[in-house]
Order: sequence, then C-alpha cells, then structure tokens
Amino acid sequence: MPGIAETALAGKKLMPKNADAKAGKTITVITTIHNGQGHWPGFFANLKALLGQNDAAILVDDGSFPAVCLPPVLQDDTRVTLLSPGRIGRGAALNFAISHARTDLIAIQDVDDRSDPARLRIMKQLAAHYRDQLIFCQATRQDEADGVMPASSLPENAPPRPIPAARLYRGNPFHHSGLAFPKTLWQMAGGYDTTLPCCLDLDFYLRCLARSGQPLQLLSCPLITRHTGVDRHYARLPARIYHETVLNIRAKYRPRIEPPFWTYLYDLRHFALAICARIKWRQNSDA
Repeated sequence: MPGIAETALAGKKLMPKNADAKAGKTITVITTIHNGQGHWPGFFANLKALLGQNDAAILVDDGSFPAVCLPPVLQDDTRVTLLSPGRIGRGAALNFAISHARTDLIAIQDVDDRSDPARLRIMKQLAAHYRDQLIFCQATRQDEADGVMPASSLPENAPPRPIPAARLYRGNPFHHSGLAFPKTLWQMAGGYDTTLPCCLDLDFYLRCLARSGQPLQLLSCPLITRHTGVDRHYARLPARIYHETVLNIRAKYRPRIEPPFWTYLYDLRHFALAICARIKWRQNSDA
C-alpha cells in the first residue's frame, strides 16, 4: 500500500505528456561512510526498503575502521556497489561515487539519515518534470519524529516551490540527504570542491545555481528523517573554521548570484562570530 506522501503526490501529474517515457525511471543513491558503525544496521535496512527494482546504490567506505562490510541481505544484491578507496575525504568520496553512477539521476543520503520508502519514486517523478535542477524534500529531525518517518501533510496537487539562489544568502535550511539532481548538473558544476574543510554542500548548491541560472525546487514534504547527534560528521569542527569558510563561499558566488544588498547583514553575523571564535582559539592556544 502506498504511503501517505506518495498518495498525496498521486493527484499531481508531475510528468507532462511530452516527457520522455524513459526519463527518471532509475536513480542512484550515493552514500559516503566514515565510521559511525552504530548507524550501519539501520541504514542498510532502510536502503533495502528504499531501492526500486531498477534503482542502484553506490556506497564509498571513506577509510572506516573497521572497514564497511555489506550485510548478508545486500551482499548478493546487484543494485548495491561498495567502493573502498581508503581515506580520501567526503568531497572526493562523493565525486568518486557519482563518477561511477550509471543512471542519469543522483540522490544523496548520509549513513545516519533515513528515507521514506516513497522518496526515490517521488524524486524521479519530480526530476522528469523539473529538468536540470536541484530538487530537495524537507527533512524532519529524529527527535521530532521519534525515529519514525512522519506522515506527510502535503496538500493534494501541491507542486514543489521554486527557491531562488539568493535564499542561501540568508542561511542554508536545506538538508543534503533530501537532495536529488541529474548527473549532468554535477558534471557542469565540476563536482564537489574537495579542498574545503566544511560546507561542501553549500558551495555545491551555489555553484550549480550560478551556472544553471535556475532556482532549486523544494517539496514541502518530509521524506527524510535526519540525525542531529553530536557524532555527526562536522559536529566537532571548530567554529572559526566554519564561519570563515561560509564567508569565503558567500563572497565567491555573490557576483554571479547577486543577492539583495541587505544580505550583507548575514555576512556581518558570520564575521563577528568568526572573530569571536578566533579570539577564543588564540586564548586557548596561549593558555
């Protein structure tokens, strides 16, 4: 029986009559894994339930210890590929996985997040209609959902909302595990920046939006339950590095995105927090 989220979308004909009948039939889930062994069983179970007959998943073991090993239920599943290049970093691991994908569509999912079983099917429908765009669904926090994907409150016939690139100059409310995009857009953007210490996703979004000239699409439906614990990948990143990186990324794309002048107020906030964090870091270093 289809879930509530899928039923809500059934009333909306997302694929126009002139759409390629073969478009959007397959998608590849991309997951990079660096440790976090406690999340593996739940992720593997979710992946098994998530993949359609013609879908695929590419997992990259980014130097985990012990190494990632597929559970018996997935070991003979030809839809799932495990790559183990060693420790190369998240950006390089994402690029490595996407480069091996054989489908036109890509969906990102972190190992500590969980997808609604209808997510891939809905994303494929949307991608067939909104070509060459970043497509997001909303995410709910695990403590809000009590570990269970909540029922969607999406009104019938509701399309995704176009979000202009300038919105990212107020902040980044979009969760990368809710993202789907065509592989050609990743190629056009030059992939993820492997030199950044953090905020690879923000940089990737802005670069895609700047080069495509199109808005991103946000489906107001929580198809992802996101993990918010202290063991997240960047949870222990020093605040000064985070704020300084955000400022550099915002400055890099500002001439092409041309957000409103008042968004400099958000730059000032990051600048002030970066200065405070740097002062605190120097005080701790001198102690």
